[in-house]
Amino acid sequence: MKSYIMISAGVLFLLWFAAPYFTKRILNAGNGLGLLLSALLVLLGAFHDKLPGLIGNMRQTSSGRTLLTFVLILGAVFLIYAAVNTFRILWAMSQKATPPCTLVVLGCKVYGTKASLMLEERLKAACKFLRQHPHTCCVVSGGKGDDEDISEAECMYQYLVDAGISEERIYLETNSTNTGENITLSMDIIKEHRLCENLALVSNEFHIYRATKIAKHLGFSAQGVPARTAWWLFPTYFVRELLCIANEWLRQYKY
Repeated sequence: MKSYIMISAGVLFLLWFAAPYFTKRILNAGNGLGLLLSALLVLLGAFHDKLPGLIGNMRQTSSGRTLLTFVLILGAVFLIYAAVNTFRILWAMSQKATPPCTLVVLGCKVYGTKASLMLEERLKAACKFLRQHPHTCCVVSGGKGDDEDISEAECMYQYLVDAGISEERIYLETNSTNTGENITLSMDIIKEHRLCENLALVSNEFHIYRATKIAKHLGFSAQGVPARTAWWLFPTYFVRELLCIANEWLRQYKY
């Protein structure tokens, strides 16, 4: 029964992590690691009955015991790290931004001139916030990638204007290439136009923790405005975000 459950769960996760690639050709560290762990779960289920004997044989040699110890420690560290940062992400998602603030919509992929699904969800969240708080201004932040026809900021600007948001409330930042630059260059615009320096960062819910952490590390006051993520994309980008948090820690937020 355990083998059946493990194999079934592994296959389900394989399909879930593979979905972004087969639908949108999205392949990143998130679904790469997810596919690897899912395949491992399938293998553990398939060879469940043979594991006790294999572990017993490994315990009989010093090199085997060393390898087992290393795998157990590595697994424990990964689980603790994932649990702690999952809690941090969920906590950040639950915190709601309140005015006075300046909304900063963080850029995401643009296909030609059209917003990607995740960027569109950020823009929906931005529209909702701006309609609820009519005195709040907004900076749309994102440069132009090699495979994009216009900058992410221009795409976001047009979306918001088409949605009925006044052009006078929207400022464009078109040079950034990552979250740190999104925030730093947007703050330059905010200071130039004497807008409120309390930031309300709009991004997908899994990204809010890291984005606000980066902003605070750079010395800015920041809150989050979480946008939803499609269920079939969420696992891929959630796992990727766990890896990005580690990467930011290793780089010590140096931008």
